[in-house]
Amino acid sequence: MLRLLWQELIFRRNSIIGWGLGLCFFPLVYVSIYPSFEAELANMQAILDLEIYKAMGITFATFEDWVASTIILFVPLVAAIYAVINATGTLAGEEADGRLEMLVVLPIPRWQIVTVKALALAISLLLILLIVGFVSMGVFWAIESQITTVISAWDILAALLAAYPLTLAMGMLSLFLASFCPTRRLASMIGIAILLVSYFGSNLAGMAEPIEPFKPLFLFTYLDISGNILVNGPEISD
Repeated sequence: MLRLLWQELIFRRNSIIGWGLGLCFFPLVYVSIYPSFEAELANMQAILDLEIYKAMGITFATFEDWVASTIILFVPLVAAIYAVINATGTLAGEEADGRLEMLVVLPIPRWQIVTVKALALAISLLLILLIVGFVSMGVFWAIESQITTVISAWDILAALLAAYPLTLAMGMLSLFLASFCPTRRLASMIGIAILLVSYFGSNLAGMAEPIEPFKPLFLFTYLDISGNILVNGPEISD
């Protein structure tokens, strides 16, 4: 079982590195430009008061809000998209390619095959978030002397890792969809639809009273994407 897990991780190594480095775009660009962009944020507040930005949970009032709205918000969202793509390709995609049949004929219980693939996906998501987290810490240290903030680099890492349960939930849900949907495309479409509804629904629930009762159903409800998560740290109650 451990050997199969290692093989699954080797199979995913390129996607882990690629998605991890790709997501580093957010801290490398958005966090690094904050010192030179800080003076302009006050002039943007009127624009950010528009309903579309409120629906996306975006605010730039402080450095903590800036990091939350550009890193803590979008990195988990894109990482969840990776989880959907990877999970649906794990079963439905491998079945279409003929690789799943080769695994099934091995003297390994089928539950172990599914368990290994789920563990490999869970480890992949954690590694991706760690890559982005460590790069974010490096960028923060590079600009720390140019900004005024109450947070540390470790607070950014902790906030990013707080998104791990959300991305893992999307991955496991997509793995479930891949098991029952006839094609990978259908499983991916349903998974992405659930992700987007959860993202916008959690923000709109606080603005539209008819949606409020459904707020607990949206996964993003359980991720604090405000600057509070950086200042106070992740809360178990979330």
